[in-house]
Amino acid sequence: MSRDTGKALGGPAIALVGIGAIIDIILFYFMFKFADEENLFMVLLTAALIGIIALVIAKGLVSLSRRNYGK
Repeated sequence: MSRDTGKALGGPAIALVGIGAIIDIILFYFMFKFADEENLFMVLLTAALIGIIALVIAKGLVSLSRRNYGK
């Protein structure tokens, strides 16, 4: 029996990735704005937040996948 990831993850995964992408776009905007202002601390902080958002999205997708595949 093959796994169809597109069917299993569907709507919730698309919503999770979409929300995460919007948040990351906003954070990238602020990161470049802080870089123009030469504020190193805020650039590093926003870069860390982008990484944290990416990890949260990955964990959310894994939990959705496990729930739908019944593992």
